Amino acid sequence: MTGIGQVAVRVDADAAIGLGHLRRCVTLANQLRIDGFTVRLITGRSLAPAIEPFAGGFGVFTLEEAAGRESAHDERQDAEATLSIIGRHPAGVSWVIVDSYRLGNQWERVIREAGHRVLAIDDYRDRRHHADLLLSDIDAPFDPALNGAASGARELTGPEFALIDPEFRYDDVRQKPGREPRRLLASYGSSDPTDETTKAMQAIRLLRSDPECRARLGTVDVVVGPTNPRAPALSRAAEGIGNVDFHLAPGSLAPLLRGTDLFLTAGGNSMVEALAMRKPCIVTVTSDNQALMVDRLNVRGAIRSLGSHETVDPQGIADAIAATLKDYERVATSVHSRAIFDHLGPARVCRVVKTMSREERCF
Repeated sequence: MTGIGQVAVRVDADAAIGLGHLRRCVTLANQLRIDGFTVRLITGRSLAPAIEPFAGGFGVFTLEEAAGRESAHDERQDAEATLSIIGRHPAGVSWVIVDSYRLGNQWERVIREAGHRVLAIDDYRDRRHHADLLLSDIDAPFDPALNGAASGARELTGPEFALIDPEFRYDDVRQKPGREPRRLLASYGSSDPTDETTKAMQAIRLLRSDPECRARLGTVDVVVGPTNPRAPALSRAAEGIGNVDFHLAPGSLAPLLRGTDLFLTAGGNSMVEALAMRKPCIVTVTSDNQALMVDRLNVRGAIRSLGSHETVDPQGIADAIAATLKDYERVATSVHSRAIFDHLGPARVCRVVKTMSREERCF
């Protein structure tokens, strides 16, 4: 073992799960490596070719290769397969980071009993854990009664612990609102399972037919992720709308975000990254794990939430865009004046991990 300790990151990414978990884990892994830890990623199955570039150059080990099965529905089997890769009773500091809604208390217990410390990343507050450290960028506490570790868990909760890559840092000089017409960016994640991209493009078509809105709305960038099965159809649809630039699986959203005035997105990682850049956001909740964060940000006036995807339609999106563009200077000034998120979260988390690594093990 080299460095000050070893870290294994158990995370999955595919067309169903998306890239959000993997991307935030890689962001944290990069900081851990900078701080002297040896890091490797563990996935249930091999990453698809379209997803591999997002692994950040880390060595990726799979449960399929280690145990001959993915152990997709059994926490204990998954934990045992993970231990077949990282070993039991390490001689030095060893952390296992888990970011998965299907792996919780049972999985974490097996890992901790084998001598590793567990850092669990979780967007919910009703799941049971057996962790040393609980991490979430939502400013709501975990329930201590739901953590089974005898020593309890230290909690890092709130926007200051968001796992945001430095490429999304706020640039005060470059982020001043531009003049009309405004540039708009639409991106709903790597797979967009609820097909919000189609709704957004239909909304743009509606706005293009209105003279007042057409004057306020400039170029629209539409981003479709690497695991979206509707990419060809979306590309053809974009061609039929005036002044729309279509982007298929760009390596990073940061350059497009930096140049946009208004962002249409879901309530996941991309929303958080956009707010770190202090970009006005119109947000649709596309999965249950996004609801708590979106609700809190909406109450604070940091975003404009359209609610659940089940009730969002193209006209509603068009109305929200039109209202935001009409009052854009006030909206943009409000977003620019507040620093809810920044790019320093990974460093803050790593400082805590290093401090806890120096302490006596408390299993």
